[in-house]
Amino acid sequence: MKTSEFLTKLFFPRKCPFCGRILRSGGDGAEYMCPDCARTVFIYSKADVLPHEALEKVLKLYVPLKYTGPAKDAMLRFKFGGERWIFEPFAGLLHRYLEANGGYGDIDLITCVPLSTARFAGRGYNQSELVARKLSESSGIPFRMLLERTSGSGGMTSAENYAGRSAERRFAFKAGTPPLRGLRVLLVDDIFTTGSTLNECAGILLSNGAGYVNAACMMSGRQDIYDAQREESA
Repeated sequence: MKTSEFLTKLFFPRKCPFCGRILRSGGDGAEYMCPDCARTVFIYSKADVLPHEALEKVLKLYVPLKYTGPAKDAMLRFKFGGERWIFEPFAGLLHRYLEANGGYGDIDLITCVPLSTARFAGRGYNQSELVARKLSESSGIPFRMLLERTSGSGGMTSAENYAGRSAERRFAFKAGTPPLRGLRVLLVDDIFTTGSTLNECAGILLSNGAGYVNAACMMSGRQDIYDAQREESA
C-alpha cells in the first residue's frame, strides 16, 4: 500500500453512509456499508423488473435503493447537509449494481442531470455529477457534461411543483458540445420520482444524436418499483 493511501485510510477512514460507523476494508464490496445497515437498507436485487412507464425517452432504468429509512436520511444529508463524502459509497453501491445488472453494456458516455446555478452556489457541488464522475472512473467509460440548466430554472423539490415540470423547459444541450452521432449514453440522477427530469434530459440527448439513453438513479420512493420487486422475489 502506498504511503498516501495508508495515511488517507488512517485519518479519513471509510464510513457507512447510513449510520456513520467506521468500516473495515474488504475486497468484496461490503466496505460501502456496515453489516447492520446491509440487513436493513432495502436494495433492489434486479433491474430488469423495474417498471418505468413514465420514462418514454429512456430505454432502461437502474435504481439500487429504496428511498426510505436510513437510505433516505443519507440522501438528505448528502444533498442538504453538506456531507459531500457520501458520494463515494453511493457511487460504489451504484457501480456494483450496474455491473451486476449489465448496466454498462454498450454505453459510450456517462453524463448527469445538471444542477441550477443557485443550488450549486448554495451546496457547493452537484451530487449527481460527483456520483457520475466516480462511475466513470470505476468503469473506464468517459464522463462528459452534455446538459445545462436553462436560465431562470431553479431546483424544485416540493410535491406541488411536480405537475408543472413537464410544461417548463428546464434543460438544454450544453453550448459548444458536438452532436452525439449515435453514442449510447448513461444518464445519472439522484432520485427517480415522477420521471419528468429524466424524460426531458433524455429527450434532449436523443434529439442531439444519442443512439439511446439509459438512466441510473441512486434510489426511488415509487411504490410500483417496490411492488414489482416483491412480486419478482415472491
